[in-house]
Amino acid sequence: MPMRTDGEIQQDVMDELTWDAAVDARHLGATVVAGMVRITGQVSAYAQKREAERLAEMIPGVRAVIVHIDVVTVPAVGDAELGAAVHNALNWVASLSKDAVAARVEGGWVTLSGVVNSAFQRHMAEDAICNMKGVTGLDNAIIIRNRQMPVRDIKASLEAALTRRYDTANQDVLVTVDDRVVTLSGTVADWWHRHRTRQAAWKTAGVEDVRDHIRIAD
Repeated sequence: MPMRTDGEIQQDVMDELTWDAAVDARHLGATVVAGMVRITGQVSAYAQKREAERLAEMIPGVRAVIVHIDVVTVPAVGDAELGAAVHNALNWVASLSKDAVAARVEGGWVTLSGVVNSAFQRHMAEDAICNMKGVTGLDNAIIIRNRQMPVRDIKASLEAALTRRYDTANQDVLVTVDDRVVTLSGTVADWWHRHRTRQAAWKTAGVEDVRDHIRIAD
């Protein structure tokens, strides 16, 4: 694919934000410099902010996404009320044991903590919260601890998954593992492949953290 101009990328980002019914783009704008997208404005729910970032990442030619979106919930939800609702929601997630994940709420911003066995559980806890009314932001500080798969097998398992799932002809990803921490480096064709590679690393059994140093090809 020929190199895309910043103007083309900007138009596609705004068209995508306007097209997706999950995002109210009336108060959003985007600028693009050298493939770096900056989205600014205001939305009424954290889920919309999250979705806007995801949509921008999928546009061909995007090299990075910076999100400066304010979440303004009307009517506002008090931290005590929101905290109780978050606690209840987490205890209804089928894949989580009771009280495995704790939550702190400050100004609508939710911070999750605790220890789980997999990235799937970590992700499910986050998903349970991000669509709730009153949430203005979310930090996922949940720790993954899974010692079932030997460290020596993690690298081979992840590399096999990448080979199965993606066309690797135009990809150059190096996987290293140190004490259950996966480091991804090298070059991929676009942001979509970078996102999917990072996602595959998080899904690999035995992985407790992922460091993404992948570059987007020029």
